[in-house]
Amino acid sequence: MDPRQRPLLHRRLGVLKALAWSLVATLILIYAWLQLVRHAEFKQLAMQQAVKIRPIAAPRGLVLDRNGFRLVDNRRALHLVIQREDLPTRPEVIQSLALALELEPAALARKIQSYRFAGKGRPLVLKENLDDAGIALAERVRARFPFLSVDVAPRRVYLGDELAGHVLGYVGEVDEELMKAKPGVFHLGETIGKEGFEASGNDKLKGVDGQKRILVDQLGTEVANFGQTDATPGRSLYLTLDAGLQKVMQDAYGEEAGAAVVLDLRDGGILAMYSSPSYDPNLFLNRLSQEMVDRYLNNPTRPMLNRAIQGIYAPGSTFKLLVALTGLEKGVITPQTVIYCAGKKNFYGRDFRCDKPTGHGGLNLVQAIAQSCDVYFYEVASRLDIDDLYATAEKYGFTDRTGVDLPQEKRTRIPSRAWKRKASPRDPKWYAGETISVGIGQGAVGVTPIGLARFYATLATKGKVLTPHLFYGFRDDQSNQLTPAPPPPPRDTPLDPRIWSVLDEGLYEVVKDGTARASALTDITMVGKTGTAQVATFVDKAHYARQAKHLKDHALFAGYAPREHPQIAFAVVVENAGFGADMAAPIAKKLVQYWFVDRLRNPLPPPRGRMVDPFAPAQEAEQ
Repeated sequence: MDPRQRPLLHRRLGVLKALAWSLVATLILIYAWLQLVRHAEFKQLAMQQAVKIRPIAAPRGLVLDRNGFRLVDNRRALHLVIQREDLPTRPEVIQSLALALELEPAALARKIQSYRFAGKGRPLVLKENLDDAGIALAERVRARFPFLSVDVAPRRVYLGDELAGHVLGYVGEVDEELMKAKPGVFHLGETIGKEGFEASGNDKLKGVDGQKRILVDQLGTEVANFGQTDATPGRSLYLTLDAGLQKVMQDAYGEEAGAAVVLDLRDGGILAMYSSPSYDPNLFLNRLSQEMVDRYLNNPTRPMLNRAIQGIYAPGSTFKLLVALTGLEKGVITPQTVIYCAGKKNFYGRDFRCDKPTGHGGLNLVQAIAQSCDVYFYEVASRLDIDDLYATAEKYGFTDRTGVDLPQEKRTRIPSRAWKRKASPRDPKWYAGETISVGIGQGAVGVTPIGLARFYATLATKGKVLTPHLFYGFRDDQSNQLTPAPPPPPRDTPLDPRIWSVLDEGLYEVVKDGTARASALTDITMVGKTGTAQVATFVDKAHYARQAKHLKDHALFAGYAPREHPQIAFAVVVENAGFGADMAAPIAKKLVQYWFVDRLRNPLPPPRGRMVDPFAPAQEAEQ
């Protein structure tokens, strides 16, 4: 080598050594930075890959009747699911998965897409409530799609089937529509109450989800449990319902449509509420077949409608008590006022007929209530203004929703001039002849069964406007005893004792010697008013007899018992069943008979107390 080039070579080697040492130093610094500075971050990322968080669904609280009879329970169920972090992205994988599980590929793709961007939530459920065949299918499919897993989750069970379907409602998963309607309130896939008390009492019944951490291998297969936080179950609660009375009500309706409500006059607790036709909430826990959709959701008989709080019915002659109350308070009649009934009476150039074509003759108010004379109440209504009737109804809580703790209650419809202007802008004038029809509970007036029951409860309590309710209290997890909740406070609107005694006497005579005398009881004094609400016009009784079933009159009966010290009030509506005395009053008789006689002849316990379980075996009851 040329000695002159040696210094140049040394310089170049020096540069290379410097570069090499710089590279080593840089690598050491990077390694130190990764190991020391970002150690926690990378450890967390590694743990996220190896340890997965799985939510543990919290069981909802049980629902019991006032005696401790279980109406809603929980059972263990197995679901085939995809955890949120394992959702597939490739269309061909989604297509294959759908075909393997006999699902609609497009629907599965949409659901996976919605879950992918929905944030926190439970896993995507593909198959619910796996039976033996379902478990076998799940295991076969999981061999091809290892990201699938089988989760254990609580499942709601409604023990009474159709006994209290409308009252209890049912649960379901939170969907995208609800997420959009109430952003930030629910998580996608969360189970919430959809209808009935499950919906209105959702916050009382729901628990707090837990979570478990599991170790998985590189294929995502669960290897070991890495610890968990247990779910907190929802609190179990009592309803004011009496399952025995509810069963009597259900059996009394049979195949007839309609609704009935029985109220506890001490605090407004709903002892029984039934809407017919009913439905079994268990059927709505799974995806509905088209047959089930047609049977329940597209059925013209509307079995999903809770007629007790959403059905609007002409009250017929049960409304005459409000007319009588208004007439007495306004002074247009007295209890001794006698009006002659000749079978019809002409008002404003039109004949208004009585149900008795030959007429009732001269009647005072008590007799008119007992015989349900239409002419008498036509005349009283003619002496009143429609706004007088509305004001009295408003005073005694008959124009408002009752405030029952169930969703979607409808308001009773008591007409007034202001109502007519809003409801009929093309013909806003209220005509005096319309008041005549309202005087017997026809025309524009319409009430819900629960609203009618509350009005008669107001009469029974001499002016106490109660708030019907179902929530009775929580069950103590240790002792299983009732921890009562304070009932909604009533609104006192005292009735004049002289007026009340006349109305009470009239209702007593209805059952003693009047239109409902066939439904009188020997052991208990039931009082009430029959009602027959016309659905379609007819010429005479022969023409009415030829009418189709759906054109027949609605039958009603409302009242309270016992007369001496009223404890319950009730309203019964039977659709297209004819006269109230023939169809509705006998149902009320069965309810009163059960409550006061057949129910072991036990008097009502102190308010908020426990009752004997009517379903308990004899040996258990003795213990």
